[in-house]
Amino acid sequence: MVGSNSRRIPVTRCTRDRHGGARGLRGRVFGGLAGSLLLVSGCATGWINHGDIYVAAKTRGAAPAEATYRFGLPGGDWQPLNEPGAQVVWANSQYPAVIHLDSQCGKHGDSSIEQFADHLRIDFREWNVVSQAVEPLAGRDAVRTVVVGELDGVQQMQMELVILKKDGCLFDFQLLAPPAHFAQGKPDFDRVVAGFSYPIR
Repeated sequence: MVGSNSRRIPVTRCTRDRHGGARGLRGRVFGGLAGSLLLVSGCATGWINHGDIYVAAKTRGAAPAEATYRFGLPGGDWQPLNEPGAQVVWANSQYPAVIHLDSQCGKHGDSSIEQFADHLRIDFREWNVVSQAVEPLAGRDAVRTVVVGELDGVQQMQMELVILKKDGCLFDFQLLAPPAHFAQGKPDFDRVVAGFSYPIR
């Protein structure tokens, strides 16, 4: 069972720039990976001891802006990163690759999940869709998109996106790596996605 060995202890929280979101995350992470991989231990907002659950931040008198959800663990050489504005991020310690998970509730508008995938091209100079397909995930239709593009100031990258909407929340799973390393990270990314569940019961 995916995530059966994860640790379930109280979450440690840190200050987080919610408005920063995921925008610019890819450039920041790969800017650092271009030199050396800097792994940050310690707290990550809502991420339970870097295990298989993300817990939404509590809000006073308002609906949560993010979801509490479960996901699979990539295992192997994937190390957690503490990135401002990001919910769950792993970087691979053996080759340049990142897995990133995010959720938004109530503020993602009426865009289709295909349109939301296209919105993510804002960080890229070039964006070429290799494949796009609809598949079931957690009782909903998810869109899985593979693109090849070029980040500002970074080499050509390949990215796989899995996006779905469920119960008023939008979920966004990403694998990003240079094309030469993309296939290495794919099975681990698939394991993370396969372990997704929401709501948690």
